[in-house]
Amino acid sequence: MSPLSGCGGWRKGYTNAKGQAVAGLGGGFQFCRLSAEPLFNADGQIRADVSFAQLAEFVWFVEAGAGFCGDVHSPLIGVHEGRAVYLLYNGILKDRSVGGGNVLTGPVLQALPAFYGPKVIYAAACRLGRARLSGERIVFKQTPYALEG
Repeated sequence: MSPLSGCGGWRKGYTNAKGQAVAGLGGGFQFCRLSAEPLFNADGQIRADVSFAQLAEFVWFVEAGAGFCGDVHSPLIGVHEGRAVYLLYNGILKDRSVGGGNVLTGPVLQALPAFYGPKVIYAAACRLGRARLSGERIVFKQTPYALEG
């Protein structure tokens, strides 16, 4: 699987190779560029050198079926069809400890940008029980397993 980069298309417009803005045509076409390297190694694990931005692009494509145009400096990578999509990966919350910001815990949940609606949260692990997940309207998806084809 390859990460996706760039987003745009005929509906929104795009920037051409000369750096000039080209107006959109209002249609539904969208393009995405594939990177040269796959996100996953032969064992199905995320490669160690994959950045948050690369994985966020891939997660967004999986969830929304569209190119990513969100903020790569926030664990809230976007809202699609009324649900927030979060990614906890590679120290996005500035906590690179083993059990830190890549694991969904109560304190990590409190540190996430607020969204008052259903949420999809991708993370390495989850320490919240089913009742808490249900009460918070969270669907937890474990990385990298939830991303495999």
